[in-house]
Amino acid sequence: GEYMKALAIIDSFKGTLSSKELGQITKETLNNNDLHCDYISIADGGEGFLEAINDDAVKEKIVVNDPLFRLIDCEYLVANEVAYIEMAKSSGLTLLNKDELNPLIATTYGLGEQILDAINKNIKKIIIGIGGSATNDGGCGMLEALGAKFYANERLITRMNNQKLSQITSIDFSEIDDLLKGIEIIVLTDVDNPLLGKTGATAVFSKQKGADSSMQVVLENNLMHFTEVVKADGNFPGAGAAGGVGFALQQFCHAKFQLGLHYILDSVKFDDLVQNYDYVITGEGRVDSQSLHGKVVFEIIKRTNNASKAKCIIVCGSSEIDQKNIYAIVPNYASLDESMKNPKESYKKLIKDIVYKIRREEL
Repeated sequence: GEYMKALAIIDSFKGTLSSKELGQITKETLNNNDLHCDYISIADGGEGFLEAINDDAVKEKIVVNDPLFRLIDCEYLVANEVAYIEMAKSSGLTLLNKDELNPLIATTYGLGEQILDAINKNIKKIIIGIGGSATNDGGCGMLEALGAKFYANERLITRMNNQKLSQITSIDFSEIDDLLKGIEIIVLTDVDNPLLGKTGATAVFSKQKGADSSMQVVLENNLMHFTEVVKADGNFPGAGAAGGVGFALQQFCHAKFQLGLHYILDSVKFDDLVQNYDYVITGEGRVDSQSLHGKVVFEIIKRTNNASKAKCIIVCGSSEIDQKNIYAIVPNYASLDESMKNPKESYKKLIKDIVYKIRREEL
């Protein structure tokens, strides 16, 4: 039969396999069975966002402050005079142990240092993936690192974090405004929460960053005070991303927001690319009704169907939906326990079954 071609573009199975690992296993298994397979890594702007940049990028290694103002090694990428910054590398949850998590004191200062370094190296376009932060500071630490001055009456406040927002009476943005003249910043996030309120940064995301309900009240009040001092509305979609860093980037750094997935699909010219394939294999850790409305999988299926005749196959760890083209590891190819212990082997079993079915249908 004709040489069948598949394109794998699978979101990470959170906690077990990265997008890249899933792509590699899929490619390897299909290639070993006389099927052609390519893959694209995707990331939502959080962990692994840099992996998804496929340019021949140069690593810039720098030292920055982590979320608790400790110096750490950090890196970002530069390709074609564009800097690609992953916030998680400077202000990420994964940089802290469980007992260190405290969004009241965690800062985005290190993210500001990453941005500043790129600007100092004369880079005019900066793309920032802002997922996976340990912070809830409204971006005040980042703003301070970029030259904003926070005052309690006449007194300068430094080492900004959420807690210190409660003291501020004014902010001087003149230095940061000068720094950012002629700099284009694009923010990649798949979060559309506002800054405040019941769908805001604190209510939705601060618990996983270490806040209990009494701390949440304080965090929220401090962010509200911040918006009052700067007389700015934090009610736009994405303002609540990464503990409110979305708010600071849009309001004071004039950043444009894009969905991380859209950026990656556009950068690989997905709509043209997909026309060369017979199958698109996509998926995510858990498929539920949400997956078919607006999440990564939905978006990929929609764009595949609009641009090509390729058939879509959905792979996942587990699924709430029973559909012929959805393949779930649990319970069909492994038990939950087994899939957590040996995720790669479990996923390989699933992919081998897909290979068998592709060949049987086509032969």
